[in-house]
Amino acid sequence: MAMCILIGFLFGYLGSMPVAGPLAVLVLRLGLDHDGRHGWYLAAGGALAEGLYAMLAFLGLGAFLDRHPTILPASRLAGAAICLVLGIVLLVHRPRPASRAPAPGPARGHKRSFAGGFLLTALNPTFLVTWTAALTALHASGLVRLSPDRAAPFAGAVALGVLAWFSTLLGLLGRYRERFNPAAVTVLIRTMGAVLVAMALWIGGRALARPRPFVQSHFSGEIPWPC
Repeated sequence: MAMCILIGFLFGYLGSMPVAGPLAVLVLRLGLDHDGRHGWYLAAGGALAEGLYAMLAFLGLGAFLDRHPTILPASRLAGAAICLVLGIVLLVHRPRPASRAPAPGPARGHKRSFAGGFLLTALNPTFLVTWTAALTALHASGLVRLSPDRAAPFAGAVALGVLAWFSTLLGLLGRYRERFNPAAVTVLIRTMGAVLVAMALWIGGRALARPRPFVQSHFSGEIPWPC
């Protein structure tokens, strides 16, 4: 059981490092924009949703996608829409001066950030695909035994790993943000916006192609939704 929890934590922590998805981009933007507190609550909501997807995958619900092949294309279109909107928001981003850094917000604002992070991840069912593939590899290696009693501890460890990485990221941004050139930060954020827009167009085009079963797409190495 201890090994299962450790592996879940490491997979959640290391798997969240690439700043490629909309949640990661939003957390990064909030950290750079002097609003790390709301970024943490946003990450906490996303971590909870990803932990739940990891638990569903642990319980073997990845086969559900094989029985309903239209879910993946629909989720890709939804993901493309999310990436497009976020990309446009980042493209028109205007940096907030340090002197205008927001004070800690009210609990209602934190709850809104938490709910936003949860929905941003929960509305992407291809996380179920990602975790099913990861758990298939772990089970084949003998590192994790897929028994129902281990699903909740593994999922909890995944959520803690995800939150730990975003806490690390926000901590580093809070400590070293003042060393960043504001113009360079603006360019970075707008570049991420352009990448998200391009990704949205690519995902949308792939979503309109003929859907393939999960098992076929997984073993061909296709990434369902890189966002």
